[in-house]
Amino acid sequence: MALVLSSAGLGGALSATAAPLAAPAAPTAVTGVADGTFVSLAPARMLDTRGGSLGRPLGAGEVFNLKVNGRGGVPASGVMAVVLNLTVTGPTQAGNIVAYPKGAAVPNASSLNFVAGDTRANLVTVPVSSDGWVSIRNATGQTHVIADVQGYYVGSTTTKPAGAVDYFPDDPWRVLDTRKADQGPALAPQTYTVQSIAYGPDSADITALAINLTAVRPTAKGFLNAWNGDESAIPNTSNLNFAAGQTTSNMVIVPVTHRTDTDGEPLVDFAVGNASTGTVDVIVDVVGVYAAGDGLRFRSAGAPKRIVDTRTGIGTTTLGPTTTRTVTAPSTVANSITVAIVANATAVKPTAATYVTLWQTGVTRSSSSNLNPAAGQTVANMAMVGLNEVNKFNIYNNAGTTNVIVDVAGRFDVSPNLATAPSAFSGSTAAPTASTAQVAPLR
Repeated sequence: MALVLSSAGLGGALSATAAPLAAPAAPTAVTGVADGTFVSLAPARMLDTRGGSLGRPLGAGEVFNLKVNGRGGVPASGVMAVVLNLTVTGPTQAGNIVAYPKGAAVPNASSLNFVAGDTRANLVTVPVSSDGWVSIRNATGQTHVIADVQGYYVGSTTTKPAGAVDYFPDDPWRVLDTRKADQGPALAPQTYTVQSIAYGPDSADITALAINLTAVRPTAKGFLNAWNGDESAIPNTSNLNFAAGQTTSNMVIVPVTHRTDTDGEPLVDFAVGNASTGTVDVIVDVVGVYAAGDGLRFRSAGAPKRIVDTRTGIGTTTLGPTTTRTVTAPSTVANSITVAIVANATAVKPTAATYVTLWQTGVTRSSSSNLNPAAGQTVANMAMVGLNEVNKFNIYNNAGTTNVIVDVAGRFDVSPNLATAPSAFSGSTAAPTASTAQVAPLR
């Protein structure tokens, strides 16, 4: 019997029309509905089993119930789901943890996979129970678990909370790649870089960016953290943990600050810091923004739902080298007004170092990737995956043979405040641009 513990303690114009609406007609307009909007928060630690939260690792089959409402900037009520960065450290054997709403059955899904001795993180979107709790279960062995909150999706309410915004997907585009001469060098130990993005006249409406963060060729173990770029607000949290020589990716929903360039152009800023004793190359791909205005709203799937497991033929089959498979998102996770799904994608023991990309069917695959596993690794990463008009998306594997799992936490539907699909976020058709500020010491 499981032991249960509790603690209260892109390159194109930005648009939310990535997937055209299918018949029947668009939903009836509704005024003042705020459910499914997102509120970005400064990263805050909610759980660390190494210290006061528990003081020991989670055992095999153990469930830890974590109070999230009323903590870390999350309100006491009106919360549909929270976005947590989950980290495991010091596991005694290979395994996984899964996060799900308290009171639900343990799902046939995973949130984070790891091997013995790993320190590894993954961003997850977790629905909360009616009284504001989530459960975290460790499958095998023992491991410490850390949970840092990054934001929350609003529950059913007619009043939009301060800072609540909609999601607008973008064709993934690369903001930073320090491997390139004009964007490098690699981040030195204990330094950070500030990234500035110009999205045109609507930059001021953006509160957070959905980014895929990748560490490449680190010379020592450590972690990257991302925040709004305010030097006085560097968080005591991590977003991506890596081992020496290991290429590792993780999704981040990073808050931004606003400023005006010397030429009067509005900008949004965020920062990435290297908290290690070695150097590391950093890649940042933007996949979408959270901004004021009517775009897409999050709808929870409840406990995670597995729609792809190539080991057993669910959704599609094993992927060989340079192979693309097409998957139809079932009606349990998508409907006629769904534009994208929020999923946990896992690559299972590829036979060679590879990268895996998930993207909307009918759209050209970008150079961005969702997963960067080494040969034999099992790694997971959150993905916001666009769907076409009949709810199809693609999975690409670059090298070797790999199995892939996709567990869906929810979907993005067209805002109920709209009678038709939303128009482009920015009035400008020009691609957003990015620039890199001087690297500064990470205090």
